[in-house]
Amino acid sequence: MNMKLSTDWIPRVAELIEPPFDRKNTMSESTGVRKSIRVVLIDDSMLTLHGLKTFLSKSPHIKLVGVARTPSEVRAAIETWRPDVVILEVRVGHTSGIDLCKTIRDAHPHIGVLFFSAHDDKDVLRDAILAGAQGYLLKTAAADAVARSIEIVATGRAIMDQQLTQQVMTWVRDGGRVGRESVENNCSREDLQLLSYVASGKTNKEIAQELNMTPTAVATRLQKIYKRLRISRRSEAARYYVHAEKGLDQ
Repeated sequence: MNMKLSTDWIPRVAELIEPPFDRKNTMSESTGVRKSIRVVLIDDSMLTLHGLKTFLSKSPHIKLVGVARTPSEVRAAIETWRPDVVILEVRVGHTSGIDLCKTIRDAHPHIGVLFFSAHDDKDVLRDAILAGAQGYLLKTAAADAVARSIEIVATGRAIMDQQLTQQVMTWVRDGGRVGRESVENNCSREDLQLLSYVASGKTNKEIAQELNMTPTAVATRLQKIYKRLRISRRSEAARYYVHAEKGLDQ
């Protein structure tokens, strides 16, 4: 069933918080492998929290372990719960979620940030990527899409709401701004085109279909680009592309 997330309730925090981080509870005694993805939600209105908790409780791989309602609670929440993924709103009180994302990523680069917001503005999306976000979903997303996105972000990959894909692609196609060769950014027109597909959340197989290539050829080209740019993850590639595009816009 394609369930939409509910936003018509205010839960009690005490009912939604897991015990503080304990590595013994998250690691398999036999293999030492983390059993589940630990998630912290940062949202001053607590929107969709109950829906997320209800749905994610059915997944053996994801646990909503804590929440932060104010910017001042963010640091304590992260230190206490040691999440793998943070789900973040674009605005938290009077504070920019974009700034919070950058702070989190700078201090804890191993933590993935997934924006979950009603904002579909392309400039906000671009700023989120530049701040280090690995995912961006609209609050109209189905619950199973949220769960899948959390799993993707936890592995270091990038994900974007399907409704926003076209916005990213138009950055390439609109007037050819990103199509110009950029000596400063050390990327050719073809490199930037390839990175644009990565930024839009497409897999190597999907990129191969777009460019009439094999997935292996796409992977090889990306590896060469990553090595030249000294990056290692698709989220970093997406961030680089958006930063390059923003520079060419100016």
